Amino acid sequence: MNVFAIVPVKRFENAKTRLSSVLDADDRIHLSLLMLEDTLHILSISPSLTKVIIVSPDKRAEELAIKHGANFVREEKGNGVNSAVVLADRYCINEDADATMIIPHDLPLLDECDIFRAQELAQKESRCIVICPSHRYDGTNMLLRKPPSVIATFYDSDSYNMHINAAASLGIPIKYLFSKSLMYDIDTPEDVFRLIKEETPAAVQSIEFLKLKFQKG
Repeated sequence: MNVFAIVPVKRFENAKTRLSSVLDADDRIHLSLLMLEDTLHILSISPSLTKVIIVSPDKRAEELAIKHGANFVREEKGNGVNSAVVLADRYCINEDADATMIIPHDLPLLDECDIFRAQELAQKESRCIVICPSHRYDGTNMLLRKPPSVIATFYDSDSYNMHINAAASLGIPIKYLFSKSLMYDIDTPEDVFRLIKEETPAAVQSIEFLKLKFQKG
């Protein structure tokens, strides 16, 4: 099964604005770059993925995609995640993807086991979605669609329930994946402070940056 990962990336200046009370603009840009690099590292070593697609209007995202051997789809205007996914879908369908896996780049605990488990759940289905929620159960932290056009995406609007309802209304099998490492994202200051208390892999650059930033002294 040819599974393509899709990672939508907005302009880094517009990323993580909900962290503005604890990180200034330069730090938010730096954190976003580190998170993307961490994500690309995990995806690049995941043997169950055929290709990794970064879709973004940001040149720096393109540079990181090239560095990690990912494919880059340029979004001329930053019109949101759903618009970015539509662009990536066209690319994936043209490249004969059997399924796509949409993964945000702010999952610091993501590992290759999560990728494999999602693919395994979809392996025997001709049509399905595999979905993992955010830890607040409002967002979607991983969405595998087989085939890529089986449902549209509904990010930024209670997407977890929207994706489930869209699949259910079409009679498409829904596979649930509940993984702490997938469900853990960085959106709020509370997420940051909870993360730096966790036992986490030392090699994750974004976590190391946050620990250095907030555990001084």
